[in-house]
Parts: sequence; structure tokens; C-alpha cells
Amino acid sequence: MFKSIKSFFITIIDFFLPPRTDFAIVKQLDAEKINNLPEAENVTQMDWIHPLFQYKDNKVRAIIWELKYRENILPLEHIGKLFYEEIIALISDIVLFDNDAQFLLIPIPITNERRVERGYNQSELIAKSILKNDLARTLLYAPQWFSKTKETPKQSRSESKQERQQNLIGCFEADQRVSGKYIILVDDVVTTGSTLSEARKTLLEVGARDVFAFTIAH
Repeated sequence: MFKSIKSFFITIIDFFLPPRTDFAIVKQLDAEKINNLPEAENVTQMDWIHPLFQYKDNKVRAIIWELKYRENILPLEHIGKLFYEEIIALISDIVLFDNDAQFLLIPIPITNERRVERGYNQSELIAKSILKNDLARTLLYAPQWFSKTKETPKQSRSESKQERQQNLIGCFEADQRVSGKYIILVDDVVTTGSTLSEARKTLLEVGARDVFAFTIAH
């Protein structure tokens, strides 16, 4: 009900107001243009995080903002393929040394309060775009085994990395069933890496074999 009302008002706004700049940019992106987006640099001292593109690029920012605030999944069909190729390359290296390895795909969760406010979790949309390419079912989709139980302040420019880390402590909970599994986390953007690091710490404490993260941008 909430989602249908939200969609109705978005349609009305889009009818009376000029098209959004971000939407116009995203609408023009095909597979070739997405492939040519500038690649992200590695996250400092966090080689387990794998971002695809540079957030400072205006096309990449448009993708993120349309996905995060408008539930616009137009670019995800191709981005999901890129993610899957990266994940399979990682998995292929792991199974050379661990034939019994099991892999869980988990989107970074949001609290129930934030879900009610926004109506959806953009990280889940990204994860589902990856799963569409997983015809061999190499990945087990397990969002129910990882949750965010404490709301945290939205990251701001004035917030230091130390403050961000402090605010995030204890905000996630992991199910014991992640124990012994390799976890593939998915999110839209990595900035300082504080959220992903807290998520990784929580999963490792419960017994996850290892944790990796993939994001659209950095």
C-alpha cells in the first residue's frame, strides 16, 4: 500500500516538473557506457572490499542516487552481471584451496524503521540483480541471517571516521548459521569502509570463514 502511494506521487511530480537530471543521465546508460565508467581505486588498507566505479563521476553518482532514493533499477541489469563476474573470479580462487567452500550473498541490511521510511533496501535490489546471473546457484541468498538492529546517524561530512566507527559498534547481528561460510556482502557505496568493517567484524565473530564486500562505487 505504502509503495503504491509513493509511486503514485512520484508519477505526479514527474509529470508536472521537468525530468530529473540524474534520471536523464541514467536513462542514457547502456551496457557499453557502463563498461566505460571510471574504475574505482582500492579502499585503503581494505583489500577485501571491491568497488566497481569512482563515485566522483557524475554518471556513477546518478546511478547511486536514483537507486538509493528513487528505486530506479534501470542500470542494475548490466551492473549485476559485472558484479557476478567479479564474485565468480574470487570464488574460483577460493575453491582451489577449499573444495567444500559455501558462499552466502548478503546485502547490507537496514533497520525496520528505515525500511518503513524508504520502502525498500537498495542493497537488496543490487543483490537480486547478481542472483539473476547465478544460474548454477553457487551463491546462497541469506539476508535473513544478518540484520541491523540499531539505527545509526546518517554519515555526514562533519563526521570523522572515528565517530562513524563508534556510532556503528554493535549495530549488526548475525545468525549462527553463517559459521564456516564465506560471506559476500553487497552495498551501493563505500566511503570510509566503517559500515562494511563493522559488518565484517560481526560476521567473523559468529564464525564466518571469511568476508568480502562488493559495492557499486567508492
